[in-house]
Amino acid sequence: MAEPTTPRPGSSAHAATIRGLAAGATPGLPFGRFGPMFDLPPCPSLPEPGLAALAQAMVKQDPGAPITEREPVDENAAIPAGYTYFGQFVDHDITFDPTPLGAAQVDPEALADFRSPALDLDSVYGRGPADQPYLYERDGLRLRLGAQVNAEALAPVNTRLDILRLPDGTAILGDKRNDENKIVSQIHGAFIAFHNKVVTDDALLDAFGADRSTPEARFAAAATILRWHYQWVVVHDFLQRICSPGMVAEVLNPGGTPRLQHYLQQEAKYPYMPLEFSGAAYRFGHSMVRPSYSLNKVVLARKEGGDPAKERIPTFSRDPRGTENLNGFPGTLPAFWGIDWSFFLDDVEGVAGGVRVGGKPAVLPQPSYRIDALLAEPLQDLPEFFNAATPPGSPASILGNLAFRNLKRGQLLRLPSGQAVAQALGIAPLPDDILWGAGSFVPPPAGDAEIRDALASTAKARRAVRRDWVDPPGAPLRSHAPLWYYVLREAEYYGASEPQRDGAAMGGQHLGPVGSRIVAETLIGLLWLDPTSFLHSRRGFRPLDAVTGGKPLTLGRMIGFALR
Repeated sequence: MAEPTTPRPGSSAHAATIRGLAAGATPGLPFGRFGPMFDLPPCPSLPEPGLAALAQAMVKQDPGAPITEREPVDENAAIPAGYTYFGQFVDHDITFDPTPLGAAQVDPEALADFRSPALDLDSVYGRGPADQPYLYERDGLRLRLGAQVNAEALAPVNTRLDILRLPDGTAILGDKRNDENKIVSQIHGAFIAFHNKVVTDDALLDAFGADRSTPEARFAAAATILRWHYQWVVVHDFLQRICSPGMVAEVLNPGGTPRLQHYLQQEAKYPYMPLEFSGAAYRFGHSMVRPSYSLNKVVLARKEGGDPAKERIPTFSRDPRGTENLNGFPGTLPAFWGIDWSFFLDDVEGVAGGVRVGGKPAVLPQPSYRIDALLAEPLQDLPEFFNAATPPGSPASILGNLAFRNLKRGQLLRLPSGQAVAQALGIAPLPDDILWGAGSFVPPPAGDAEIRDALASTAKARRAVRRDWVDPPGAPLRSHAPLWYYVLREAEYYGASEPQRDGAAMGGQHLGPVGSRIVAETLIGLLWLDPTSFLHSRRGFRPLDAVTGGKPLTLGRMIGFALR
């Protein structure tokens, strides 16, 4: 049902009781706080050689396959690849901790979250047109976009415009991290396109019951419409896909008060960001990253020497040319690099007749990789740490290894072990035999040599870690695994609720019980403690038919509406 009124903005972020024209969840506070969800001791620390050994065991040397081939060992056909980067977009909306990894120690409860602790799209709106007018057109209603990317439409739903940039390619955004790669930047651009479409559509604003009597009211209504559709997608699409079956309903408790017994803290006056979420559980998305992607029917592989029948575009590489990888910072989009969103999301209309490469049909949408304790090869050599003196895999390059960085940060934040969190949740912890094994509870098919070989290779790498850091008397990892690793391994073991799918023995179709509980309670908790979220709509919010076409709202349908 339409909402008859929308929050009224103040004239500036400094005078208003809400955060500029982009209303935040925390009146008068632009930032939030990190804090623990559980009162538990920290996981025993690993020395740097142990962190490096575990990190290296978590990287899979795999260049990926062309878009015409399925990869049942690595791919999670249950979740399209676009949700990997939507998860990153959500992360940039709610968390930002600039604490350097080299800090000797950190007081976790004193950390500031330099994003508002709300799903309010402050990463898109910034502090609003009164405070950051350079993000907006002169009318103060529409957000600015950049140069044309695709000279002609390559698909019914494709990126047409880059995000706004300076002449040197630097992005002008509410959060610079949304230019980290050439995929998340295009999600950011799609959200801008959604807002710009809504704010000038009188019929849609009227269907929402919006006040459009002044420019300020029109802007506030459009921002609310975008936010609520986005929040709906987070809960009813994204969380439903990534959490274990039934978890979202268990936490959301439709028709009643959400069950947030672990997220809610009596001493927390405002919404806060749990360290177990930001430092471990929500980093599950790193395992979903593919080593390479195709973008549309024209841009299937890297430009210089790339063969689309053999490869896609590397996620990251050290080649400085912008057409050879998906590196960001700056991530200026080359010509024709606008994404055909049917390559990344379901519920999106694709090219008539489909896409064929070398006479073979493309596998669309491209699946994400499994949620497991393995990261794709490019993530061991992050672009921001590229240095000719430290080639990938060398001892000096370990700081550019994302697995190492996540493990190190978890230790810096003094996160509890995965087993301790499981016990606090009333869940039987995974025993070490399973935790340092490989695959799911579903046995591998007897005749599938590829899956059996993959499981054997992973188990061998983990046995080496176990030999040195788990099994010896007094070893730091004995019954105490880092929370991030535990969440990923748990997803790998329990994430096989659809055993009929190819590769179910590899697991990783969704998060396990610990990861699902932390992620669902945090995101739903942020919405519940935000009086401006769709959960507090007085008449009950439902996505607009003009956006959904009368079908359930998904990310694909939301982006399809924005870009048509």
